[in-house]
Amino acid sequence: MHVYTSFLIFLVLLVVLPDLYLYKRFMHNRTNLSSKILHGIISFYFIIVSMIIMLNFNDIYSIDKRFRMIMFVTVMGVVYIPKLSFCTFDLIFFLTKKRWRWIQRLGYVAAAVAGLTILHSVFFQRFNFGKQEVTVEIENLPQSFEGYKILQISDMHLGSFSYSQNRLKPLMDSVNAQKADLIVFTGDMVNNFATECNGWGEVFARLNDSTPKLGILGNHDYSEYFNWKDEDLKSMNSMAVRQKIRDFGFKLLLNESKIIHRGNDSIAIIGLESWGRKANNNFADIQKAIKGTEDIETKILLAHEPTFWKDSICPFYDIDLTFCGHTHAAQMGLEIGSFKISPARLLYEYWDGLYELNGKQIFVSRGIGCVGIPARMGMRPKYAVITLKRKQS
Repeated sequence: MHVYTSFLIFLVLLVVLPDLYLYKRFMHNRTNLSSKILHGIISFYFIIVSMIIMLNFNDIYSIDKRFRMIMFVTVMGVVYIPKLSFCTFDLIFFLTKKRWRWIQRLGYVAAAVAGLTILHSVFFQRFNFGKQEVTVEIENLPQSFEGYKILQISDMHLGSFSYSQNRLKPLMDSVNAQKADLIVFTGDMVNNFATECNGWGEVFARLNDSTPKLGILGNHDYSEYFNWKDEDLKSMNSMAVRQKIRDFGFKLLLNESKIIHRGNDSIAIIGLESWGRKANNNFADIQKAIKGTEDIETKILLAHEPTFWKDSICPFYDIDLTFCGHTHAAQMGLEIGSFKISPARLLYEYWDGLYELNGKQIFVSRGIGCVGIPARMGMRPKYAVITLKRKQS
């Protein structure tokens, strides 16, 4: 019930109030009947379809239908966020005693900028893949692993890229061009369903077979974000997601480790299952995961969520470097050179890039895909290339 209430409030604020305001301010006594009827039809269309989506969203398993519904919401944002921007400025203009006309004109500019920004974020920026290159110094790194290159991919959310397989092939070609020694995937291959992976085999097949690939599961890969009416279906979906990730060439580390050898030296890659906030979605078992790595000096952890690193991992375990994803850098923000800011920093202490605490380091990827609206506003999607270097005492 809380979800429905929140949705109704959202619908009123985004659609109903702006359209009522525009009708009263500009249409009531100034336009003909046909224009008023058209305005009402458009408004009611978005309201009714939005309500139908909300009431039926959890009964639709079809990936195509769910993607079309998400795109409908996106179109609604393109239409109504500019309206809301203009109405805000126009209301200020209307309430100002001197009625400065420049305030109203600023509303037109704000509406145009908002609309164009959303369109660019949906159709261009979310496909504007980049890379983050970082050198990480580790004090006890074996000499044989000097310059060892780990490439991290995270948060693919394939359901957000429906019908866009060809636009991700250059991403995989760019990944191959890095000639990494190891590729790691840090969770969230899908939004909800294993069927989101259908048709993506050819894209992942572009990754070099000779490069080792290790992966873990993210919170979305456990089928926890759909109200399954049958627990068996949920379990089957979750197992199918795991198999799809394996089919894409990744060895899944489910609370287990993999020892990487180079010459006479070794490092341990530890894969931790998703560490949820609630008991029913906390699948992590760090004690089980580190078993067998006691004699390995350099340990690297793959853990989807960065939230628990500071208090539950960093103080208690001799893990030199942790790879995480999950934050998406909120899919919006501002990035100019080395300066970047995002609403993600309000939710996560570690939200994008490399951080260090008490001699231990964590790297958080902003990921490739999207959750919710398929858009990247300012925070373009990136994969990461981490080069290991022995820290000099």
